[in-house]
Order: sequence, then structure tokens, then C-alpha cells
Amino acid sequence: MKLPELPTTVVGSFPAVPPSDALFRYCRDGTDPYGVSLEEAVEAQISAGIHIVSDGQTRNDMVKLFTTKLSGIRMRSKPVIIGPVGYRESITAEDQELAKRLIAGRVLLKGIITGPFTLAMSCQDDYYHSPEKLAMAFADALNGEANRLAGLVDILQVDEPFFSVEYPEYADALVSAIFEGVELPRALHVCGDVGGIFSKLVELPVDILDHEFAAHPELLDVVSDTNFTQKIGYGCVRSDVNIAESVHEISERIKKGIACAGHGRLMLDPDCGLRHLSPEVARAKLENMVKARETVMSNEG
Repeated sequence: MKLPELPTTVVGSFPAVPPSDALFRYCRDGTDPYGVSLEEAVEAQISAGIHIVSDGQTRNDMVKLFTTKLSGIRMRSKPVIIGPVGYRESITAEDQELAKRLIAGRVLLKGIITGPFTLAMSCQDDYYHSPEKLAMAFADALNGEANRLAGLVDILQVDEPFFSVEYPEYADALVSAIFEGVELPRALHVCGDVGGIFSKLVELPVDILDHEFAAHPELLDVVSDTNFTQKIGYGCVRSDVNIAESVHEISERIKKGIACAGHGRLMLDPDCGLRHLSPEVARAKLENMVKARETVMSNEG
């Protein structure tokens, strides 16, 4: 499938509340209730007109989704590292396989892995006693998942929200390790204000840099003043406000992004995951983003 100009995508998560009948079926016969949420998330994205969808990350939050499946971790309210972190089984592959069957070639599929630095900063380290060693252990372990997903998805994204909080000097080593052997477009999502580190992010071995431009429009000035080769995942819809922006408002944001980076380098998406929004608002945001893209393209065509 060839992508059009200004393709639309998502950062990853979608509101995940299994319906009551799915929970009843789980109690009755063990049917996975989160599979139902995944199906609803995928269909909502496709119905909205999104070109590159995700599985919705409906099963758990971005930290627990991965720490529950890796070895060397004891699950508490904050995961505790008690031994060598290792990859022992597929983490999200089954969900990606289901998403791929649902998509049936209609759109492309993005796989998402929570980054090693973010996982390291989200755990209590009782084993390595070194943030760098722990993060590298996560990167090496997650490389197994990255290569597992490479045979299922069209784009692979690593989420590193903690990069905007505390940027590690060993970021290049982390990104290189997790993507080693992956022959797919590589995306890196970093939310928050990345103005102070954008010049470092462009040096990382990735093809797409995805950021929050709706919440941080000042980033456009930073992008304009920086030389880089990557495409930009252009957050043009806020993910922290449970109100859907109008088509006009989103259109104006898209126009500013085009003026900064051009059509060919932008991929449109929300600022971040939509997990904490209501399902109705999440759908409306995606629908209005698609309509805004169509408005901009028709006016410029």
C-alpha cells in the first residue's frame, strides 16, 4: 500500500474499556475481553480514515504492558528489578496479529514498543544499581520484541517520553540496540517539550521523529532552524484535552506545519496516545484530523 501525501496515523493508545458483555463472556468461557477492545480500537481508527493504525494498546498501560512479560522483574505498583532483564516470550505479537487480520490490507499497521529509558526510569532498580546498565538491559531485551514485530507490522515505533525529562547521553546506543536487525521504517515518539533536545534527536538512527506540536507550537521554530533528514510525526491534535478540536483549528495547525517542513516530510497524528480520553472524543479527534487534512489538501490542490 502506497501512502498519500500527508498520511495520517496515531501515536498508539486508544481508550480501552471492555464492554460489559465482553467481561461476562470472560467470566463464562474465558474469552479475552481486551480482544474486543482491540477490535473496537482498530475499527474506530479505520472508520475515521487513518492511513497507519495501531492495535490501540488496549491491554495495559505503556509500562506494565512490557514489564509484566520480561524476566527479572517483580510486579508491584512500581515494577522492581530483581534480576537480569530478559526477553522470554512475545509481548504484543498476538495483538498485532489480530490487528493485522482485522485490517485485511485496508491500511498499514504500526507496532509500538515502550522505550528502554522510559522503562528504566519507571522501575525500582534493586539489581543493576545503574540507570544506564538497566536501560541497556531493557534495550537488548526489547530487541527480541522488535524483531518479532518486524514480520507483522509496516512501521515500528519506540516511545521515549522520558527523553524530554532527562535526556541520556547514551540515547544513541539505546536506540541502536533496540532497532538492531529491524528492516522497517523506524519511528521515535518523544512527547513533551523537546525544543532543547531536538538537535540531539535528529542525530539518532531513526526515520521518523514524532512530537507534540499542538501542545508545543513553539517547536516549529526549532524545526525550522535545524537541519535533519527524518520525516516529522506532526502532532496536530491535543491528547491532553477531552474536547475535540474543530476541523478549522486542526487545519490551521496543519498549514503551519506545512509552511515549516513541507508536505513531503509530515505525517499527521495526535500529540500523544488517546488512552485517557473518552472513546467518543478520541474518535471525534481522529475524524476531525482526517477532515482537516482533506480540507488542506483540497484548498492547496
